[in-house]
Amino acid sequence: MRIPEIPESLVKAIVFLRGEENGHAWLRELPERIGFYCRQWNLHPESIAEGGAMSCCIFCTTSSGTPAVLKIPVDEAAGLNELRLLQHWSTSEATPQILDQASDSGVFLMTRILPGTTAWATADHTDSQQFGALLDRLNHPLLPQAPPLKDMAEIAEMRLDWARDRFADPRYANDVANIKDAERVLDALLQTTTTRHVLHADLQAKNILRGPDRWYAIDPLGASGDLNAEAALWIAIQDGPTTTEARLIGLSAHQALHPDRLRAWTFVLSVAEYRPYLPPSAKRIEKFLANADTDQLINLLL
Repeated sequence: MRIPEIPESLVKAIVFLRGEENGHAWLRELPERIGFYCRQWNLHPESIAEGGAMSCCIFCTTSSGTPAVLKIPVDEAAGLNELRLLQHWSTSEATPQILDQASDSGVFLMTRILPGTTAWATADHTDSQQFGALLDRLNHPLLPQAPPLKDMAEIAEMRLDWARDRFADPRYANDVANIKDAERVLDALLQTTTTRHVLHADLQAKNILRGPDRWYAIDPLGASGDLNAEAALWIAIQDGPTTTEARLIGLSAHQALHPDRLRAWTFVLSVAEYRPYLPPSAKRIEKFLANADTDQLINLLL
């Protein structure tokens, strides 16, 4: 059996995440682990996915010819969390299907989404419709009980913490994003959350794949909280040709979303995800934040 070469991008990401010693130790064991699971599940390995930092994804084919992905996480607990979320969504047609799993190691085998290209937003209304349909499937009322999840408050605070670290950079000195304003709006959002949903919690374009006739979510982080936060992250982080305002309009009519809460969450997450060195995303965020009235956002929630 030929084990595919590990991409340099994955090597760098793993070493950055785990440090030189632990990262290289994990990588040295990786080929043997890939071979073990391929033999155990009778898989034919083809290639290893580029990018990523939390796992190694091996594109392979099962003995019956089914295209699949063998996923070996860097962190077992994170792998188990993802596995349990995918099992929760197993009947939703919104995520890959679990084909096999390796006890409590966090290693699992799942179906491969084809063509499997990243669903970067390239159209206005059509992409908003596709995202809305994916949101519906992830929140189908007949899904089984979800595993224990973090609160969305913890995820939002984590994103703001990352932003605080970035905002220490002098390049942010004269920018429109204001952490204090985002904190105020977030506090109002959390105080007024009445309905909680099972959230993917990182449902941005890089974690959405194009299937033959619909979009599929991958790499869930998992949280419990306001569904509007789920949609707001996709709106805030986009590479499409449309504006933040146009995306808000495109999703505000979605039956499960609330326009005022959606706009407020989009404000918070736009601040959290703002990077002035990444145009054109930064330009869209700057325009949206410049026209936002923080007090009005809060008053509409309370």
